[in-house]
Amino acid sequence: MLVRIDKDIINTQQAIADVVSRIDTIHLEYAQAIARAVQQQILLAVFKFCTQKCPDAFLALTLSERQNLQEKLRQTIKLLCDNMQKTLEQCDRDSRTNQENLDLLLSKLLNESMEQLNNLLIEQKVLILSDKEDKSSQMSIRLAEIEFTDRQVMSHRGELRVLSARLAHLHKELEKKYQQKTIAEAELAWRSAWVE
Repeated sequence: MLVRIDKDIINTQQAIADVVSRIDTIHLEYAQAIARAVQQQILLAVFKFCTQKCPDAFLALTLSERQNLQEKLRQTIKLLCDNMQKTLEQCDRDSRTNQENLDLLLSKLLNESMEQLNNLLIEQKVLILSDKEDKSSQMSIRLAEIEFTDRQVMSHRGELRVLSARLAHLHKELEKKYQQKTIAEAELAWRSAWVE
């Protein structure tokens, strides 16, 4: 009985290690895919914002000011997305295996990025705010938008979700096996101490 339980424990531990290793691989691919997708989405959002939401302010800029703005935006977006990728690649295992934690981290990074870009648009006189707290007139982007527009991101995300559920299940199984082992050891100890 104990030998079988020990074998089950070793097999479950191996399965957990395999799933964790797969999560690490997919997570790195996901970090690259989401950074790429965010970069494309933000570029599109900036284009729409300048040409559709603030066309007058954008047209009021001289050609060199527009080129300067576009160059600054390009550099900032690249920097923000590289930073996002690096932060995701280096995040702890808890964020990798827990979708909610990963979403919170991503949303935080996305919000910080949008804030920086809005400040850049204010600096460059494209976004004119009557009130600093006026969020409705500022540029924003949501995580869900990025996921729905990029198939690769969706696919990695789906696989991460499945792997995380499998990992949680395996951890429960392992807990059960340890419990069974303790009970088997206690029964054995009882029998060996029992004197007729």
